[in-house]
Amino acid sequence: MLEKTKNNDSELKGAVILAGGDSKRLGQPKALLDFNGRSLIEIMVTRLFELFQEITVVTDRPELYGDLPVRLTGDLLKEGEKSPLRGIHAGLISSTLPYQFMVACDMPFLNLELIKYMGGVVSGYDAVVPLIGRYYQPLYAFYNRSCIDIIEKQLSLGRYRVTELYAGLKIRYISLPEILRFDPDQKTFININTWDDYQRALEIIAGKNEPG
Repeated sequence: MLEKTKNNDSELKGAVILAGGDSKRLGQPKALLDFNGRSLIEIMVTRLFELFQEITVVTDRPELYGDLPVRLTGDLLKEGEKSPLRGIHAGLISSTLPYQFMVACDMPFLNLELIKYMGGVVSGYDAVVPLIGRYYQPLYAFYNRSCIDIIEKQLSLGRYRVTELYAGLKIRYISLPEILRFDPDQKTFININTWDDYQRALEIIAGKNEPG
């Protein structure tokens, strides 16, 4: 059983790990991939507890994560397509904390300093989202509970893309220069969709093939 570490950060924020994907290309849950004897989600939970006192895992398979010291919830809106936006909604509505850091379960290189920086600029915004060129990182972002009603309306219209939400929000975008201050090698947003991605992540951890 993992244990929480001491948290000195604001009590107004929690973290949500979205673990509801089908992992069709891998054929097994990404969150349970082995990294030197520990599952990816164990590593993520341990690291996130350095910043947050409350962590929620959104999943349709809660039996896989019963040993983790986290809150568990499934999608609360069941109609329509399965999507990360439903997971964001569930994560926001399952807690009374005003802000939640949302992250996909397949991101092994969480950058705590960047997350802390992002959390420090949330006041007055509905969301804080990294934006590199034209590309958003919607599953490495903070969202406020103020987004709940807007998400519900969007889903009721059959619009499932997270980024479609942004037109109706007040957002603080995190630019590439800001990101590079904390992550000059740009490993933060690496995620695992294939076995090649998994092998690359293992090589990075082992100190091989470091991004330039």
